[in-house]
This record gives sequence, structure tokens and C-alpha cells, in this order.
Amino acid sequence: MNKRQYLNVILPGTILKTAKKKFTETLHEVYNKDEMLEILKFLKLNYPRLHLVALLAYGCFLRPHEESRLLKLKHIRDQKIYLSGNENKGKKVRVVHIPEYVYSELLPFIESCLSSESYILTGSDWLPNNDYLKTQWSRAKKTLKHENMIKPNQTLYSFRHTAAVNVYYKTKDIYILQQLLGHSDMAVTLKYLRGLGEFNHDQLKNLMPEL
Repeated sequence: MNKRQYLNVILPGTILKTAKKKFTETLHEVYNKDEMLEILKFLKLNYPRLHLVALLAYGCFLRPHEESRLLKLKHIRDQKIYLSGNENKGKKVRVVHIPEYVYSELLPFIESCLSSESYILTGSDWLPNNDYLKTQWSRAKKTLKHENMIKPNQTLYSFRHTAAVNVYYKTKDIYILQQLLGHSDMAVTLKYLRGLGEFNHDQLKNLMPEL
């Protein structure tokens, strides 16, 4: 798609007539409570940075690669995370409350920061590259799969998806969920619930319109 866009600058109009590539959506299968606690325990012991990112994804709905990786000390005040429109994917100002169970794990990282411009994951101005978390998760997942602690479709993003499904169960309110996830489009929020087991066929049958 990038090549298609660049070529259109050189050959305007011609490239636009070609078919667009369709991307296959990834299913981030949700965790049940026991699975999640076991995996978090493993990550805390072996991959502390990854453990923090997983907690931020679950407890604060932060996107691992776009938001947690780029999180700085200056973004955290009064046990809240403040992200401007150009610092999150939704392009809107986000203010996220940090639950106590997340904040207690976040505090040592905060205390290790050298300045307000320090990245939380490193405590300095060193920014982990785009593939850092992917590499860490890939290594962790090998052991998790070997120990049968994780399913094939469960990912680092599954922590965020699990949180979304849990909030939906509690509120049944898509709008609240959209705000928590920081989505600008409701359609994106609905994708978090589609295919994640929030409804079974019997439930859907009972919701069919009657005459």
C-alpha cells in the first residue's frame, strides 16, 4: 500500500485504478482471569518491562507499541496519564486513571526516571525501537506456549481486548467503552467485541425480533 501511494505521485491517476490490498485482521483472543494472572506472574518474574506494558494495556487501555512504549514521566500526574492528540492513535486528548494495582507496579519505574522527559520503560532518554516489545513478547511466548500457559491467538494486545470485554460485560455501554479505549470511530470499538465470545448462538437467538 505504501508503494502504491508513492507511485501515484509519479503516475497520478494510473495507480489508483489498481486493486487495494486487503489486510487480514488479527484475532486477539481474550484471557480468562486465571490465564491472565498466571501470565502476568510469569512476565513479572522474567520480563518486568513487558509485565508493565501488559498491565498498562489491561488497566489503562494503553496501546503497547504506540502509547506504552512512548510513555514519558511528564505524561503521569496525580495518578493519571495525560496524552495529547498527537501522542495517541485516536488523535484526541486522553486522560486515563491509573488503577492502584497498576500504579504500585509503575512506581519503581517512575522513581528511576532521570527527568520528566525520560521514557518510563527505560528511565532515560533511550527509546526502545518499534520492534522492542515484539521481540520481548516473541521470546516470552515461546516459553508460555511450551508450558501450555497461552493459546495461539492470545497476544500482548489481548490484555487490552480482555479489558474491553470486561468493561462491556459490566456496563453494556459501547460509548463508555469507546471513550476508555480512545477510539475516534465507534466501528473500531465494535471490532473489539466481535468474535471474542461476548455472545453465544443461544443468546443471539433469544434477541431475534418477534412478530
